[in-house]
Amino acid sequence: MKQLFSSIKDEVMADSESSPSAIPPSPVSESSVSLAFSRRKLMAVLTAIGIGGQVFHRALIAQVVNQSTVTKEMIAAAQWIADIELNPEEQDDIAKALQPVMEQLTKLRNAAIDADTVPAIVFRPDHFYSQATQANKVAQLSQSKDLLVSWSVERGSKRPSENELPFASVSQLASLLATKRISSHELTQIYLRRLEDLDAQLKCVVTLLPEVALAQAKESDQRRRQGVTVGVLDGIPWVAKDLIAIPPWKTTWGAEPFKEQVRDNEATVSQKLRASGAVLLAKVSLGALAWGDKWFGGMTRNPWNLDQGSSGSSAGSASAVAAGLTGFALGSETLGSIVSPCRRCRCCGLRPTYGRVSRAGCMPLAWTLDKIGPIARYVEDLAYIFPALLGTDGKDPSLVERSYQWPIQRAWADLRIGVAGDLSETEQQVLQLLQAEGTTIIDFDSSMTVSPSELGFVLGVEAAAVFQSQFRQDRNADYGLWTSTFLHSPFIPAIEYIQANRLRGQLIIEAEKKFSAVDVVLGGSDLLLTNLTGLPSLVVSCGTQTIDGKQLPGVIKLTASSYREEMLLHVGHKLQKILPPQPSIPF
Repeated sequence: MKQLFSSIKDEVMADSESSPSAIPPSPVSESSVSLAFSRRKLMAVLTAIGIGGQVFHRALIAQVVNQSTVTKEMIAAAQWIADIELNPEEQDDIAKALQPVMEQLTKLRNAAIDADTVPAIVFRPDHFYSQATQANKVAQLSQSKDLLVSWSVERGSKRPSENELPFASVSQLASLLATKRISSHELTQIYLRRLEDLDAQLKCVVTLLPEVALAQAKESDQRRRQGVTVGVLDGIPWVAKDLIAIPPWKTTWGAEPFKEQVRDNEATVSQKLRASGAVLLAKVSLGALAWGDKWFGGMTRNPWNLDQGSSGSSAGSASAVAAGLTGFALGSETLGSIVSPCRRCRCCGLRPTYGRVSRAGCMPLAWTLDKIGPIARYVEDLAYIFPALLGTDGKDPSLVERSYQWPIQRAWADLRIGVAGDLSETEQQVLQLLQAEGTTIIDFDSSMTVSPSELGFVLGVEAAAVFQSQFRQDRNADYGLWTSTFLHSPFIPAIEYIQANRLRGQLIIEAEKKFSAVDVVLGGSDLLLTNLTGLPSLVVSCGTQTIDGKQLPGVIKLTASSYREEMLLHVGHKLQKILPPQPSIPF
């Protein structure tokens, strides 16, 4: 193998020196080979060193560039490019996995892309300048600009029963704390007991933090006795999806290879919630490396049906909220990881516009898709949690500053609601309500000129890049559902990734135009579309749905154009007030 790479290096250098248009020579190693020469030269080199046979030619040239059939033999011949040693069974599995991807790439190559079309990837040199000058310094967090959030204490309401209290809204709990009908210490103890008692059934707790929680609750109570509070979340217990780094405790990413991992830098969202006075109860489960609801501790369960997984990957966050184990939670979404578990566990979740909430200190899965958002029992809860997460931190270059106001006032008759064609039972009920209220209803067509399905491989390529170092070191470790993706993604040509992101830019433009024509869209199976384009979505628990003879809360999904989270929350809150979720307690 050393001789192989040495020969290639010599040929590359010779090609560079003989051609005035070639790029300057650069060092070539066994793990990183510069292939910056023409296809003709590549073939000449391969033939000269004895690996230019017909099968390899097909694998490297005809297959990758022109054809749409992938065979085991082609993978075996081309695996050196990906720097992966594969056994025959893995070669066969990868060939099967790549077949649909190659079909997508064929469509991608046939797409007409104008030279002025830039990829949907932003390069920010100034971000790295600031990182260089801030080396070994703690980044300064700033509150987002133009935040107008009002909250009033409910003084007349009575304290809920012991059975109802864990399921109260954030606003109710904040009012109980403000009027001293409960202390943060007492509330924290209630949630800690429930986490301990019910985790055996739900399997949602990765690391319980009772000492931390009680200490933070004590600090909140002390502030309140001194007549000082830091906002509506002061003293409210919460749980963190265990891809959010909070040292010195473990951040396991839900995967066996990382179960003892401690990340040194605290996530920005954790810092912001700590500054808001929220009380951290626990780190909770996610599907291994943010896929599904199975992690190294088992499968996290749906509180409404313990025979069923809670869906993922924010499995523990949604399960804990629905079961009344916490005041609220944080989750994350790359492709459905807030929306899906909130639907399954019948709670509320906000997936913000891409770039609104810092991901710094959170496990990256796909840099151009990852988003952090809150999960709670009521839409109004989300409206108070969301602004606490906003603001720059000097660490995440994707952050965009936008104003936020809560509450806002818009009558039903002033709203334009787009309706997708595939509504759930509860969404049908909501549509009837909207029509009765005089809302303008518009048939919404989410089909796009650029097919999102042809761009979906972008996620796998980015995820494989994140974990390639660990995966190369230990291919036999348990990476959950990701192993196949980590194996076949290195065979995706880099140019196709760039071209996909250029088409993704066109998709963003088209989607923004369509979604901007309405205030919100009700329903729709559009997770790939809206995640690729970075649009915000909201899951609302409302009304009642009967499944297999059992009454459960219904759920709906609302989506809006970029940076319109306050409109999503406004519509969702109005609907939830008219159609409160019934029943509201799973057990």
